[in-house]
Amino acid sequence: MKASKPLLEVLAVYAGITAATAAITYLPRALPGLDGYVHLLIAGLFLVAAVQLARREPDGMRRMGIDLGGVLEPTDPDDERPAGPLGIFDLGRALGRALPSGLRELGVGLAVCAVVFPPFVVGFYFWHEPSHELALSLPEAPLELAATQLLVIALPEEAFFRGYVQTRLHDAFGPGPRVLGVQVEPRALLLQAALFAAIHFVSIPHPARLAVFFPALLFGVLRAWRGGIGAAVAVHAMSNLLAETLERGWL
Repeated sequence: MKASKPLLEVLAVYAGITAATAAITYLPRALPGLDGYVHLLIAGLFLVAAVQLARREPDGMRRMGIDLGGVLEPTDPDDERPAGPLGIFDLGRALGRALPSGLRELGVGLAVCAVVFPPFVVGFYFWHEPSHELALSLPEAPLELAATQLLVIALPEEAFFRGYVQTRLHDAFGPGPRVLGVQVEPRALLLQAALFAAIHFVSIPHPARLAVFFPALLFGVLRAWRGGIGAAVAVHAMSNLLAETLERGWL
């Protein structure tokens, strides 16, 4: 019975998040002019939900791997230094604390991409069979695109699915076996990926959207391996950028 409680909680929270995601996705049909805010609203939904759910328990942010080295943690009440205007000093201190671990997780993410991306590009080519050579071209605002993929897409999705959902599924199913140094429960890994794919299908009902199930498995393994979502966020963002580059250059 105790094991079923976290599972039922995840499914109930997921149902609510999915319903809210669907409502936000189709909101511009009723309120024209909101098209440019859909991704931002969904990002806020995922991130706020993950943080609030994690903060229900002591050290929940760290246990769910979404504290990001302290960036998303509340201000230390024992720190007597002034916060400064709009909490800028607090944010600066948090970023300073998080920088070493952030760079380390970015390095891990780059190493993973170096292994995973070449076979992905080959598979993309044979699956789509493009009729012309790859035409590489930068988007109009490459830095804005990269920041969007990192902060609006990858971070909120990883915080909710690999942070909250995967952690609670491990609470339900147990820690699982250790394979090549990574301890992850297969049922938790598969279910979080299935839920991730399903919500993508809800927002855009096309079978191709279900393919995100497979990178979600990789993100889940990274979360289990690294103990946080940092490397998963980096690989997620870079994967989206690669897919967009290939689509723009080949399709």
